[in-house]
Amino acid sequence: MTAPRRRFGLPPVRIDVESMDLEELLAAALERCPDIENAVDFYGLDPFDIDPTLIQVGWHMAAKTGTDFRIGRRLLQLLSPDGYLMPPPEFRLSRVTEPTEDEMFKAPIVTPWRVELWQSGSSPAEWRVNGSVYHKNWGPRIWSRVLYLNRAWGMALTDDGWIRLGRRI
Repeated sequence: MTAPRRRFGLPPVRIDVESMDLEELLAAALERCPDIENAVDFYGLDPFDIDPTLIQVGWHMAAKTGTDFRIGRRLLQLLSPDGYLMPPPEFRLSRVTEPTEDEMFKAPIVTPWRVELWQSGSSPAEWRVNGSVYHKNWGPRIWSRVLYLNRAWGMALTDDGWIRLGRRI
């Protein structure tokens, strides 16, 4: 489809993901990714509970790049209870899950903060935290990859170390 469009000088087809609802996003996902039927178990789920199926489709699409990633991220945003997309509870890229007392004392507070599912170019998606940092030894802003999010402690382990999470954006 793109070669004839290029040959005639037409711009590439752009999908406006932000304006689509759940049904349109699911249709776009099934159209763009034919292997989704093999990746998602449509038959093992309760037919009256559509949310787990859409969440599986969203995570499958978010693992890709480009427009497929944007479709998956938007599906997950629409299905999240408060509209904020957060890592699943089982998300962990580190063996360390709790900060030591020294790390808790030295950790800067980040307020307001936001965790985003970020993807750029051909690199896979990753969770990133951004916000304003209040600490004398840190820069004023943070944009770092999340390795673990400890919800009980209100802290996150990032590439830069442990941070305390204040108010969410």
